[in-house]
Amino acid sequence: MTDELRPGQADMSRLTTTLRIAGASASTVSMQAGYQRQAIWRGSDTAVDGDPRLQVDFSSGSALLYADREQRQQVGERLGSTVRLWSQEYRIHRQWLWPKLLFTVTSGERTVLRVRERFRRGGSARRFDTHSDATLDPVVVLALILLEGRPHKMGLGRGDTNS
Repeated sequence: MTDELRPGQADMSRLTTTLRIAGASASTVSMQAGYQRQAIWRGSDTAVDGDPRLQVDFSSGSALLYADREQRQQVGERLGSTVRLWSQEYRIHRQWLWPKLLFTVTSGERTVLRVRERFRRGGSARRFDTHSDATLDPVVVLALILLEGRPHKMGLGRGDTNS
């Protein structure tokens, strides 16, 4: 199944997270958009007129996902290890290899995303190697990484020189 997954890399700091997928022309970027909120853009997606595609809101206790338009329509949520997003259900399977983060995401019986932290956060960023299903929207990939990587929990101060 790994052959069906496309490789990529994600760099996460407290304020910005960027996902670059090998072989794809687009990178997907998330930036802090208010208290405990990350707004996600798809760089080459001209259909969104520069507006974010999705907002991940951690401030309510459980993560909520909104289509980041004027109406702020809720399009998903995370409940435990289940994420519902745009009427699709994903399950996050964590394997903690302390101090690194390792997890997979399934949709039904199929693995659609694998993420492994490359090394412990030693400065202002954490780095992840990713393998995602070719049919999975990069915005969804980045949202799933944010939900598990939790940039809103990153502290300020020691080691966070760019935050």
